[in-house]
Amino acid sequence: MSSLSDQLLKAGIVTEEQVKKAAEKPKRNKPNQGRSKNSHNKRPTSSNTKNKSNSNPNNNPKKETSDLAQFYKERASLERSEKQEAARKKQEEARLKKETNDKINKLLSDNLQNDETADIRYNFVVGTTIKYLFVNEEQQQKLADGELAISFLGGKRALIPATIAKEIKSINPNKIVIVSENTD
Repeated sequence: MSSLSDQLLKAGIVTEEQVKKAAEKPKRNKPNQGRSKNSHNKRPTSSNTKNKSNSNPNNNPKKETSDLAQFYKERASLERSEKQEAARKKQEEARLKKETNDKINKLLSDNLQNDETADIRYNFVVGTTIKYLFVNEEQQQKLADGELAISFLGGKRALIPATIAKEIKSINPNKIVIVSENTD
């Protein structure tokens, strides 16, 4: 094998079968090789016509072009299928994320214990920010004991039971849930 065919093979542009096929092809003579200057206008002899009629159709340059075209066609098909697979995975991930968020939002809304008449300001920390929620005395004690937790539903603070908070954390560990840790 020549170094060019080795390079093409390593690059994945051709297959071993194509390299072997190319190596088996006889070298064609240049058109004017072996003829005198005056003989190129003469009619071909029977030996020349015999070579043309018996020539292998696989030696046709159009076949090489079609091999290259086939390679590009296969590569384009492969790239198209990879893009479709990536898009399908992205859609599946988005669908799963939406289902998870819907499930968490349902848990929050079904177990919401906010009291609109509460007047005690309860401060809590999210990251480096201090936020607050108004609670009544009973809710304040339950928050301190770790029986209630705080999360967010639609951008608003939501007071929920600690058991629901644990369930939400098991569904999505990245969901913000604040539970007071009892230090007794």
